[in-house]
Amino acid sequence: MARFLVLLCAVLLSLSGQAAGLLPAFKATYVVKKGPLELGRATHELRYDSADAPVFLSGSDTTGLANLLFSDHIRETTRLKQDATRVEPVEYQYVRSGKRHRKVSQQFEPDQGKVISQVDDQVYEYPLTGPVIDQSAYLVNLMIDLAAGVRDFHYQVAGNRDIRTYDISYIGDEVVDTVLGKLKTVVIQRNDRQVTTMWCAVDLHFLPVKIQHQENGGVFTAYLDSVSGITLSR
Repeated sequence: MARFLVLLCAVLLSLSGQAAGLLPAFKATYVVKKGPLELGRATHELRYDSADAPVFLSGSDTTGLANLLFSDHIRETTRLKQDATRVEPVEYQYVRSGKRHRKVSQQFEPDQGKVISQVDDQVYEYPLTGPVIDQSAYLVNLMIDLAAGVRDFHYQVAGNRDIRTYDISYIGDEVVDTVLGKLKTVVIQRNDRQVTTMWCAVDLHFLPVKIQHQENGGVFTAYLDSVSGITLSR
């Protein structure tokens, strides 16, 4: 469950053709369930700072009985830069509190060809050989590519200690029930040690409206609960 909330923090919207650039401001909230039982909630919000640079903030919290059994609270902040087709991280911060505590801070220095990553008190430095994205906001470029018609993806993601490859495959199209009614979605899946499947709504500019994560025999599902700053395009 805790790992799923971390992954869920990575979910965000990417739009193109807007006055604000690739990433117009928005706020989306999700409810996380295991079967009928609510386990947590998550929020993803995109803002712009005083220099009009995008900043993505995400948070997740266990709720109800889950919070009593294994309190878990995660906050992530990614400062980004963007060009005409993609975004890249400048700085990434991760703070976890509750039953477990962890802090991660990453600085991206493409001119120096390196990433400096501090995990609690341990510092790691590894080479940056090409375009990468951070652990929280890698889905920005995924959404951009979905809007462009791409359906299979291979991303270089800056992990805590090294660069990882995220392979994401197209599963198919599906109409799903949401808080906004029935929506046509593109279904994509990432297979790693766990399996994460996302239903990305075509008429919401490929915002994920449902996310399912399988880990250690458990299945956790996040459902879109509310969204502001975004309207249906149909």
